Amino acid sequence: MLIKMFLAFLTTLFTGITLQTPKSALVTAGLTGMLGWTVYNILIQLKFSTLFASVSGAIIIGGFAEIMSRIQKQPVTVYIVSGIIPLVPGITSYDSMLDFINSRYIEGIALAFKALLIAAYLATGLAIVPITVRFFRRRVGRFGEK
Repeated sequence: MLIKMFLAFLTTLFTGITLQTPKSALVTAGLTGMLGWTVYNILIQLKFSTLFASVSGAIIIGGFAEIMSRIQKQPVTVYIVSGIIPLVPGITSYDSMLDFINSRYIEGIALAFKALLIAAYLATGLAIVPITVRFFRRRVGRFGEK
């Protein structure tokens, strides 16, 4: 598992290089993707569903990105865009297209729908963190004023 974690780190790191992530944030962006993938992989090994594991990994990515963006004074997207790459359902999409090409339409539709659901869950997981942070910030601000 350590080798796969390292590969997830490298995948995220090289994606960050490709996307011209600031050099000061590259290693942190790599750690973001590695943490999200590790949570995903652990949940899959514990027999949780792919969708639950995906949203959980995305929440970890969003939370870690939110924290590191404040520490390193970088936009959150610097970490999220690179960090989400290991969780993107690329092989599922590929298998779906392969089924369509080989005239297995029902299987292709099922896999395409699964890939779409995973992508939606990833987006939901990423959105949960900033919404939660803003909600509590507003509540704490209101209580502090009274």
